[in-house]
Amino acid sequence: MKKIIYMILLISLISFTVYSKEETSESVYKEEIKEFNRLLDKINKDIKKEEKQINFLKTSLINNDISSAKLEVKLINKDDSYFKIISADIMMNGTEIFTKKNISKKEMIIFNKASDPGMYTFHFKLVVTGAGYGFFTYMKSYKFTINRTIKVEVPNIGKSKIRFTVYKNKKGDNSKNPASMLGIKVKVQ
Repeated sequence: MKKIIYMILLISLISFTVYSKEETSESVYKEEIKEFNRLLDKINKDIKKEEKQINFLKTSLINNDISSAKLEVKLINKDDSYFKIISADIMMNGTEIFTKKNISKKEMIIFNKASDPGMYTFHFKLVVTGAGYGFFTYMKSYKFTINRTIKVEVPNIGKSKIRFTVYKNKKGDNSKNPASMLGIKVKVQ
């Protein structure tokens, strides 16, 4: 009888140990499956995010928003109290982009469109008059033309801003050539 009780006890102990190990193994597998599912969820979220970006790029490419750079070109008269730009004819790569007479603004956007990236050549023909005031009103009678050609690099993708600033050149106080008194600075953003 002792042997039978011992055998039953031994079988139940072995069964309990095996069952306990199976339960432990099963819980480990459950945790690994949960971790695997978390990784799958993260991968699915990343895939959805990438799909959104790809769809955005497709739409942008179809609408020609990405194949070109957006270019904004502005003309600024820095020394407005010294001289006034009364008319402007501006060409970009041989094509007229801006023509205006009777200009009263100190700053004006002369171009704001999609453009292919690369090197651009701007040609400026600006008619300028003196901006005399008070005792110096005689300066208003001075009128001259500035002709300048400037090359600018436009970046590949995105919005580029080019600022052409007309300013009084301190070195150019040549009364025989008044156009040399003004310069044009370029700033690309």
